Amino acid sequence: MKHSWVHRFVFSLLAGLMLMTLLAGCGEKASPKRLTKIGEEKEEEPEAEYEEEIPADGGEDGFPYLKKQKISDYNDKEAKYEIFMPEGTEVNDGFGTYYKHGIEYTVTINDTQGYESFEDFYQLRQEYWPDPDTDYIDIYSTGIMENGDDRYFIQTGKGTNYEGTAFVIKVLEYMEVKPSGDCITWSLEMYPEHADKDTDLVIADMEKCYGIDMGLLKGDSQLMADTHDQDEYTPKEGQTVLEDLEGYQYLGTAQLSDYYGEGVCPVMMPRGYYTNVKKSHIYAFMHGIWATVDVEEFYNENVLLTELKSSVDNIYESRFGNTERIRNVWRSAMIPVPGFDNAFYTVISYEKKGYDTEEYFPKAEVLCYIQYDAEHYIALKLFLSGDKYDDSSDKLIQEFETAYGMDLSKYYKEGAKEEREDTADPGRKEPVTVAELIDSQVSKDENESWRAGESTEPLPETVLWFNATYAPLTYSNGWDWKLIGGVRPTQENIEIMDYLLKQSWGVSDRDSALETVERLKEKGHRNTCRECMEELDKMGLLDLDEKEFKKALLKSGLTGDRYRYLIAYQMHQEGLDADAMAAWDLCRVNQLYASYYICGYMTYEEAMDASLENSLVLQEMYSSWDAMMDGYVLGYQFWQSDPDTKEDSPTKERRRMYEMMLQMEDNPYMLDWNMELQKSW
Repeated sequence: MKHSWVHRFVFSLLAGLMLMTLLAGCGEKASPKRLTKIGEEKEEEPEAEYEEEIPADGGEDGFPYLKKQKISDYNDKEAKYEIFMPEGTEVNDGFGTYYKHGIEYTVTINDTQGYESFEDFYQLRQEYWPDPDTDYIDIYSTGIMENGDDRYFIQTGKGTNYEGTAFVIKVLEYMEVKPSGDCITWSLEMYPEHADKDTDLVIADMEKCYGIDMGLLKGDSQLMADTHDQDEYTPKEGQTVLEDLEGYQYLGTAQLSDYYGEGVCPVMMPRGYYTNVKKSHIYAFMHGIWATVDVEEFYNENVLLTELKSSVDNIYESRFGNTERIRNVWRSAMIPVPGFDNAFYTVISYEKKGYDTEEYFPKAEVLCYIQYDAEHYIALKLFLSGDKYDDSSDKLIQEFETAYGMDLSKYYKEGAKEEREDTADPGRKEPVTVAELIDSQVSKDENESWRAGESTEPLPETVLWFNATYAPLTYSNGWDWKLIGGVRPTQENIEIMDYLLKQSWGVSDRDSALETVERLKEKGHRNTCRECMEELDKMGLLDLDEKEFKKALLKSGLTGDRYRYLIAYQMHQEGLDADAMAAWDLCRVNQLYASYYICGYMTYEEAMDASLENSLVLQEMYSSWDAMMDGYVLGYQFWQSDPDTKEDSPTKERRRMYEMMLQMEDNPYMLDWNMELQKSW
């Protein structure tokens, strides 16, 4: 099959969540419409209610490509229906599956589904077709159709799989409602590239059996164009309405909560035809921009930067690994969002191969996380598809910038930034922002309590200088470099830090803590590197050219890690001694002093006094932040024994942490390297 594994995974997951993998019996659909929930006012039925009879005019002879088979309810094996399925369908444990003639068909029975669940399933399909993983084009949907008590919909589109192969997707989802309350649900997905002479005949039999029009699935059918006005916003019945806002053409506002109805706060999202609002989730797709927003709860004592970093890492690794379709993958730093106490956004941009073409198109994924109380944060995600932009795309992007405080000007259409600057009206009233809405609408008591408990006076510049020495590790962990040790000394964070010290350093008390830092200050990995150099020198290998050195190293019988010997050799060739990597040891000394303060092995004054002494040594050894970071990364590479030849090497990743921090507006390396470090605590 031509689908990407991502696409198959997403929709298999959706189908599993909805318990909807899919079929129904054939026959006339003359029963009256019933729009009540399944399970309400069930009709009384005879004892043999589960033995469904096929109408006399719908026998097997009437459908040569279908076969009548029994299928049981997955949750109740005694409940069975006898229904027509494509000839060759395999039925086991309440599921039926079939793949022939370019048709993939699945069927099941369950007793918990109804109109609302089918509507939810439809909305999930609508949401994920334009997302970054599927990224379909020319999407069309019939909407949910009625067939007596039954419901169905057809969706079509074009896509490109993970290997870069173009395909057309045509799928029908059908739910047959039984008087018992059971639902037989089936799916028929057609792959035109695998169709043969029997494909349309199988579809024709299914079409006749169910009395519905399946012409969109047939091999010669043309994909339908979406004719909806994407700017037309009609709230769905029972849903929260996105209220319009002065100063915005597209964005409206609504109150969102987490899954449990807690953490209520205002958000802004586009108002259009493809906008869907749930209590804890909103999605919209218009003008080439796919947007979702959720209210999330912190788990496992994570902080906002940890949550954002985890999401960004997953996306970045997925895009970076898709070399068949994607190139020039880049990600920004985690950039603070103005107007919030704790909010950051990150952009991952790349070029992606289009449908059935070798041409690449610009794409960008934006993640903006905003903490607004002690337990919850807003997670906004945008997917910007340059190939799907139209004349209104820039305006919508600019509204997101205004509402959420981001700078996305790099992702406008060409020339849009200049146009915006030229046409801005300096006299107009500034539209309200999400920050202002949250400040005015989120519970004052909760907000002030959280801020009072979380905020501290800014650290002295000297202490911030200490923090900057180990900031790449802080950033890598998703923590805040402006805090000592990267985290606030809450009980939960103390327990986490204590665990990390025991696992990574063997530190469990004050004595072992102080012994560890003394060992790093006196020896550390630079001492190991010095020993490697001395061994190589005794063996007469240091002055060989690189080719001869590598041959000799392989024959040397040295039992240590060979990459460490290679790094030591390369340092010697460049005129560097082992102290060139001292920053790796000494930056970690500052990091440990901070952790010791958090865990109570040192007082605040002791930890800062010790950090000052250590930092003065660092400042004397190196001339700049860049020079210090070169030494730090060199030591990290030596410790990892990393050849640093691959793009995903740990050394490159640690270097990227530093480079990404340099892009932050308020990054630690704006501090003067040569500032006078002095006691200020």
